[in-house]
Amino acid sequence: MRPAERLTAIGPVMRLMLGGLILGGLVWTAGCGQQAASSTETGKSSHLATTASIGTNVGLRAPDIALPTLTGETVNLASLKGKVVLVNFWATWCGPCLMEMPSMQRLYQQYHRDNFEILAVATDFEGASVVKPYVGRLRLTFPILLDPQMQVNDLYKVTGIPTSLIIDRDGIITHKFYGSEDWDSDHSHRLIEQILRARA
Repeated sequence: MRPAERLTAIGPVMRLMLGGLILGGLVWTAGCGQQAASSTETGKSSHLATTASIGTNVGLRAPDIALPTLTGETVNLASLKGKVVLVNFWATWCGPCLMEMPSMQRLYQQYHRDNFEILAVATDFEGASVVKPYVGRLRLTFPILLDPQMQVNDLYKVTGIPTSLIIDRDGIITHKFYGSEDWDSDHSHRLIEQILRARA
């Protein structure tokens, strides 16, 4: 049987299933949602940080975040002024999100004592009941914030996950990352160290 005949023989249902498997693999490796594979927006912190407009683009002051953690306490981004903050939007069903979490944990362990913080915003509709087991399995120690109604997700105009933002000591967004990142890389470490050293 020739290749064209074999393709016809498997029927429309099987062709649909094969197409779904291929598409699913692409989503798993590239990212969940509408964003493309890993890409980055960068910018310089405004030297007039105190007068910077509030917004979600690089160079603007990050909108405040106030969400509960897995332990029930509320974390506010505004209270972390003076620290460099990595805000990461993720979900337990997102393969690329879970792939980058171990390197994010190592980044946190290395720089947390140097006024570096991570806020991981979980967008699962089910909330803590599905998030907590993953956090335990991955042994994450940085704050996990719960956003089941996706209010902060929408505030930050996140259209695909994982999406990460780096916010400097003055609350200005310096970088945005779309897709899974290798936070173990030399580039990532140099970037965090550079922002930790900088003052607006």
